[in-house]
Amino acid sequence: MQNFASKMAHVGGFALRFAMLAGASIPTIAFAQDAASTAPAAADDIQGDEIIVTGARAQRQLAIERKRDQVTISDVVASDGIGKLPDYNTAEALQRLPGVSVQIDQGEPRYVVVRGIDPNLNQVTVDGNLVGIPEAEGRRVALDTIPSDLVAAIEVVKAVTPDYDANAIGGSINLVTPTAFDKSKPFTYGTLRGSYNNKSEKLGYGGSLTHGGTFGADKEFGIVVAASYSKRYIDSDLVEPTNWATFTTAGTSINAPTNLVMFDYRIMRERIGGIVNLDWRPNDDTRVYLRTIYNEFTDHEERDQFNFVLLNGGTPTVLSPTSIRFPNGRATRQFRQNNQTQKLYNISPGVEWTFGAVEAELNYTYAHAQEHTPIRDDLEFRTAANRTATLDLSGKRPAFAAIDPTLYDPAAYPLRRIRERREQIDEDLHTARADFKIALDGGATNTFVKVGAKFIDRVKDRDNQQSQRDAVGNSTFAQTGQVLSPPDDFYNGEYMFGPRMNYQGVLDFYNRNPQLIALNAAQTAINNASLDYRIHEKIYAGYVMANVELGDLTAIGGVRIERTEGRYNANQLRTTTGITPLRFGKNYTHVLPSLHLNYNVAPDFKLRAAWTNTLGRPNYDAVVPTFTEDNGAGTAGNPNLKPYTSMGLDASAEYYPGSDSIVAVGMFYKRLKNPIFTQTIQNTSFAGVPLTSLSQPLNADRGELFGIEANVQKRFTFLPAPFDGFGMSANATYVKSNVDVPGRTSEDLPFFRQSDWIANATLFFEKGPFEARVALAYRSSYIENVGSAAQGTTADIYAGPRTVLDARVSYRVMKGVELFAAASNLSEAPMTFYQTTKRQTYSREVYSWNGDFGVSVKF
Repeated sequence: MQNFASKMAHVGGFALRFAMLAGASIPTIAFAQDAASTAPAAADDIQGDEIIVTGARAQRQLAIERKRDQVTISDVVASDGIGKLPDYNTAEALQRLPGVSVQIDQGEPRYVVVRGIDPNLNQVTVDGNLVGIPEAEGRRVALDTIPSDLVAAIEVVKAVTPDYDANAIGGSINLVTPTAFDKSKPFTYGTLRGSYNNKSEKLGYGGSLTHGGTFGADKEFGIVVAASYSKRYIDSDLVEPTNWATFTTAGTSINAPTNLVMFDYRIMRERIGGIVNLDWRPNDDTRVYLRTIYNEFTDHEERDQFNFVLLNGGTPTVLSPTSIRFPNGRATRQFRQNNQTQKLYNISPGVEWTFGAVEAELNYTYAHAQEHTPIRDDLEFRTAANRTATLDLSGKRPAFAAIDPTLYDPAAYPLRRIRERREQIDEDLHTARADFKIALDGGATNTFVKVGAKFIDRVKDRDNQQSQRDAVGNSTFAQTGQVLSPPDDFYNGEYMFGPRMNYQGVLDFYNRNPQLIALNAAQTAINNASLDYRIHEKIYAGYVMANVELGDLTAIGGVRIERTEGRYNANQLRTTTGITPLRFGKNYTHVLPSLHLNYNVAPDFKLRAAWTNTLGRPNYDAVVPTFTEDNGAGTAGNPNLKPYTSMGLDASAEYYPGSDSIVAVGMFYKRLKNPIFTQTIQNTSFAGVPLTSLSQPLNADRGELFGIEANVQKRFTFLPAPFDGFGMSANATYVKSNVDVPGRTSEDLPFFRQSDWIANATLFFEKGPFEARVALAYRSSYIENVGSAAQGTTADIYAGPRTVLDARVSYRVMKGVELFAAASNLSEAPMTFYQTTKRQTYSREVYSWNGDFGVSVKF
């Protein structure tokens, strides 16, 4: 992590550049306080000694200048650029950068993937300070929790220096919030927007407001207050033909799924965010600050489910090379109501002093994260066996050539069980750090020594309560009187879903008839304990580094040492009748040297190189012995996991032909030890529980990544008017990877969750008050789960490729007032997974496009 001194040097220059977006008056001679670059060569408006660059062009200039000034290999999204495409959250804004892609949730980007590497291996900070992690499953921060309109800039550092936290194999992502000293005058800006989801046919709404300014006799005090709210509706359809296997009859063989599940989702998604940033700068040598941020993210999810276990005993009959009949299937109709709220907030006071040649910063951060699930109820009705179906496998996806008609009759579904789950996850994070920077040559050059220490104390608790009530007698779905009509146009008409369920009505029916259900005390006791854990992790870190400037060459070298001490409490499932408490500890120390070189070949041409060493701690749920089962699919933890370590080499060349143009190419190599992957075993059992599949994390031996990045941004100023308003930005990343998995070392397996190709392209037009842009984001397929040595490739699960098209137009009706309209996922790209080959669809979720429209103001 950069200390506040160096960070504020960058922010000081950025502050002036940031002001340009709001139309503040900025002297050209003061464009960059920390940069070797000059002021922009052209501007939208020139008034006396002031240069005012507005709109998307200003965003590009800010991002390019900030990238150019960084001492690390990095990329930046700056201020208004976050809103120049339909980017509701910070994950969406980042997907436009070179080498960056996203993992989605219900059609919205949620987790950021840097160079294809698992988002659990990224470090995420706000204003350089760690944030908590609300989820139980991993170390990744869900960036859809944080509204994009609270952020002034986002930095992605791909090769960290010793003053950054070492848990950054993918990269370090820093969200920069605005401060009052970003501008020379008070500022206010806001947005009102509406949104529309084509599939749900519902309107959402939202808005944001930010105000900041300085005050006091000498303008030594500063405050920024900002708030954001949005509410959206999202619908999607999901079909999962899982657990493919090979069947043979009379010499004719076929690969077919043994289970087919359909999901009908209806979601309300709400975001609330706010920041209060305070500053006191009594003189040039003292800066005192307080950074605070609050984010709340709520999902209300309704999910109807039709689960057809095709292979439930009996022998299937292969009718032809593209057709198979299952004689003994069993179906379930299920409803899940899942209401969940995540909260993140940080309180971070700090102070920076300058004593002659010494700059010092002290910082303390308290971060709290929580995920509370007050309702996660599953109502489940299940048929008897002997339900038949014939699958047609001649198309892109399995289809029903024939199906037992009773599967669409609510009277054929007796109640199986009602599971009511309540969960509370809380994480408290205390961080204290001290950084000292000592100039060695009286400030003649940027040569200094920097030392620092950091302490992190993290406590995470997961308390899962789940009661199970089983059916007594034979009450059916139909008898509840709460049967709803099938969804309209489910999955574009490819599958017939059947009746849906009135969740509250079914619950009320059984609460009125308690004799029809009985508490399963033994299973409830196991459910209440099998997912619980408490983790107490302490990290002690220290570093020393030197920055040496020798003419046009700058070298940064140093070492970081991190000591991790973890204490873990969990409950281990021994058999189907009991739980055993387990307490254990893991301690490890890593010494992590690095070297960075930056060479200014010419004023507009820069070379960079880096050698880094980083680490990746195992996910929380992976390292504790939790166990969960959902419709026969089991997931278990592994206390024996080791942390990742990574050695990386980076090199890049950057050419800046104009103030808002760049041509860059880079190469990177990573060698990883102890990479963690998820292995899926089919038709097995865990602690006596029979399962259709079991997923469990394991350590592989080693893995390697080699990649090439290319990035270009250019306005077509050489074209005649009005076509000189056109321009483009494009980037592409190619990665070749491999990993050695125990039992499968002879195979050429790609690295886990690693796409070979990531690419983005944007065509824009900017002329006067009008702006328009169309953006394309692409990533190729990657491996998600790895089968066991016995199963080989037959059980490997891949995420399919995805291409997303977005667009936005805006018109400035007067100074400071802009109307806009945007659409995301115009391509209606689905999210797909497949087993071994693309013909064997494992999961495919379809979404529609989303639109938003509104007005933004700045003054």
